[in-house]
Amino acid sequence: MEYLVHHARRVPFSSQVMVDEVEVVELIDELRASLPEEIKQANWTVQEQQRLIAEAHAEAGRITSRANERAESTIQDHEILRRVERMSQQTLREAQTRADDIVREAEAYALEQLQQLEAHLSRTLATVKRGVEALQSSQPPDGRAGGHADHSSSGGGRVGTLPHAHGTTEGKAL
Repeated sequence: MEYLVHHARRVPFSSQVMVDEVEVVELIDELRASLPEEIKQANWTVQEQQRLIAEAHAEAGRITSRANERAESTIQDHEILRRVERMSQQTLREAQTRADDIVREAEAYALEQLQQLEAHLSRTLATVKRGVEALQSSQPPDGRAGGHADHSSSGGGRVGTLPHAHGTTEGKAL
């Protein structure tokens, strides 16, 4: 178009020029034909740019969402771990307390059993002492030790008294 205007004939005594109508109409038709394609191309470029931007925003949203999920999961895992640690420490404390109680109960039971055994042994020892004393006091004065009599002529054993376990005496063959 510039070319047509610069090379056109000038109208005398004015700043106007004369252009060939056919050439101008052909140029306008060419502009019309090429202009919509360029506008279409520009619109497509803008739309493609907007689509890419939307995809980038969507991807950024997905990445952010996944990162938040991972962070939340990590926080939950950490909280679960802390809760499990607290529970295990509590279980250990309870187990230690129970073990201490069992040991105390076992020691108390053992002490009670030993005291009962000691009392029983003391009674048994006292019974044995009384038996020894009884046998020593029933010994003949001739001084024979062992308390054995001559069994060959009597044809039997000597019957005497032995202390019973509870301090009583019964007739038993010696």
